[in-house]
Amino acid sequence: MFKLNNFYRYMIRFWKIEALALFLSSLAMAIGMVSPYLTKLIIDKAYQGRDLRLFIILISGIGIIFILSGMLNGLSSYLTKYVKLRVSLELNRKVFKKFQNMPYRFFQENSTGDNLYKINYDIEHVAQFIADLVPQIIVSIPKSILILSIILYLNPKMFIFVLALTPFLYIGPYYFTKILKKAWKTWVLSAQGIFKKLQETLSHMHLVKACGKEKQETMSYMKDVIKSSRIRLKNIKLETTSSFLNNAVQKAIMGLIIFYGGYQVIKGNMTLGSLSAISIYLSQLSGIQGMFANFMQQASLSLVSCDRLNAILDPRIDQIENSDAEKRKFLTGKIEFKNMTFAHEPDKKILDKIDFTIENNSCIALAGPSGCGKTTITNLILRLYQPLSGQILIDDADINNISAGSLYEQVGIALQEPYLWDDTLGNNIKYGREHASPEEIKEAAGIACIDGFINGLPKAYETIIGENACKISEGQKQRMAIARAVIKKPKILILDEALSSVDSELEEKIVGNIKKALPDSTIIIISHHLSTIKMMDLVYFLGSSEKIDIASHAELLQKNAKYRNYLACNPLI
Repeated sequence: MFKLNNFYRYMIRFWKIEALALFLSSLAMAIGMVSPYLTKLIIDKAYQGRDLRLFIILISGIGIIFILSGMLNGLSSYLTKYVKLRVSLELNRKVFKKFQNMPYRFFQENSTGDNLYKINYDIEHVAQFIADLVPQIIVSIPKSILILSIILYLNPKMFIFVLALTPFLYIGPYYFTKILKKAWKTWVLSAQGIFKKLQETLSHMHLVKACGKEKQETMSYMKDVIKSSRIRLKNIKLETTSSFLNNAVQKAIMGLIIFYGGYQVIKGNMTLGSLSAISIYLSQLSGIQGMFANFMQQASLSLVSCDRLNAILDPRIDQIENSDAEKRKFLTGKIEFKNMTFAHEPDKKILDKIDFTIENNSCIALAGPSGCGKTTITNLILRLYQPLSGQILIDDADINNISAGSLYEQVGIALQEPYLWDDTLGNNIKYGREHASPEEIKEAAGIACIDGFINGLPKAYETIIGENACKISEGQKQRMAIARAVIKKPKILILDEALSSVDSELEEKIVGNIKKALPDSTIIIISHHLSTIKMMDLVYFLGSSEKIDIASHAELLQKNAKYRNYLACNPLI
């Protein structure tokens, strides 16, 4: 359901500027109302009386009014555009902040391209609607009333005739607006799909070129563009038909009014000057009607964008965190899973009433076949997923009672496919700890065994690594991600197959460095290298969704048949 109030509250901060803009626009409108009446005086007084002095005075007055109203309208337009820009900035801030607080599942279900389209286009349409289009209509309503009042003063019969015909001007825009809103919604979804396709293709050019799919991707992209263009063409036809019918009705009504006015002049019931003034006022009223028709069309698109942004700004889809969540410093880093049940789909449970504890200052390996829930456990610790039931405790505190900032400050993570920014190597490492010194950056790089590679580059830590670190290897990316994680000196460190692209000897060395550098941290490692698993204090083996076996590697190898089978069947170990 469309909720306009969700967006007009962004104008509250700028209401004084918007009020000034409306005042200036109204003043310009009021001054502009004088010109047609001066035209009446020119025709009825100056022309009829052949009074050159009066003619010059009246013409000069019209010129002054034209200049003054132009200046007032220009200043009003500037203020309105300023408010629109500020509202757009506020909406960008709010929407982007909301994206940061969305649950991880939201980004799994909505593509990056879709989200980018909403930020780039929907916000612009909404800002234009609430800061520009609606104020124009607000000013136009009293202007219409004033014009009709002046016509009533000049000739009551003409007023009644004009008033009787006016409703016919708005039937067309009302009818076409309902059709256009549906058409615009279809086109927006099509345009968003193109944006999504473009983003995906450009961000995966390595895969496109490696598979020789340039031609196919071009054809697929153009197919979508052509489809969208056809939808847009239908919209253009609707807009053109609407515009034609509106103009036709407008011209027909104006013709009837002028015919009736001419009849009144011939009969001597009205002067030619009054008819001229009324004609000019009606021309202005016609312009207001055209503005209203345009407003209805633009509103069709803007309201679609409003609905789409409302779906993001809905407070019910924020990441779950208790209202009384507070900052908490982890003293031990002990982690407990109590009666934990989790599933992406209700009938396919990945974890089913699992209970286990990871003791503080321990180094443990999470092991198990693909899809058993290893990464799910780490995502639950990070609160990226919400369980169906159960609790996760860190230092005996429910993680939902710990503020997000406090949690992420004390948990470091490195993934199998890390994302690195198109920035310097130093800044990528420092991303884990914004105010880290150059010495701390180098120390973290040393722990991750990436310092030798970095020092060998001409610009060392100032080297730009390109989009998604395209200028370095996969193994180097992973070591960079580890450096970014350990620079935080986290109380809990999670390495989720974070060294799968390096050999077992180097992984063993890096893990040894981490254990020495973080002796008081709880370290959780998911790895397929047997040498690394052997280095851990304990192995947590997920043999099924309902049970986790905990023991040393040697004990599990001796007593657990499923573990032995896992080692035998896993080719990466």
